[in-house]
Amino acid sequence: MTDKTAAIAKAREERSLQKRRAVESAIAELKEGNEPITFKAIATLAGVSRQYLYNNFKDAIAGERSETRGSVDKIDGVTVPNRTSDEAKHVEALLRNKIERLKKELGDVRRENARLRVSLEKERGRSEHFRNNWLAAAKSKE
Repeated sequence: MTDKTAAIAKAREERSLQKRRAVESAIAELKEGNEPITFKAIATLAGVSRQYLYNNFKDAIAGERSETRGSVDKIDGVTVPNRTSDEAKHVEALLRNKIERLKKELGDVRRENARLRVSLEKERGRSEHFRNNWLAAAKSKE
């Protein structure tokens, strides 16, 4: 009986070690990808339950979250929170910045378009003037 008990204990220990490594790997992967470090994300990546994480890694994950919560990134000239659980704010800041750049670009394009229309009308006037002069000269030769 003790052999069976020892084998079961060894298998349990091995499974626990595999779960631990999977959790550590998931945390490292999230940190590398600048992803938010949440219990749900770690549980999904590691293939463990959130309850397992709360029971065994609560303090470690809380430390990782607080460590990355205050960091920021500067993206397209806008300072946005980095690796927060609230991704909507990050995306919103990026989109607002892009909208502002596109509005400026649209204004520049519209001004250039107006300038080119004026220039085109001037050239059409010159062309018509030269055409009329050419026609008049052709008639006078007849």
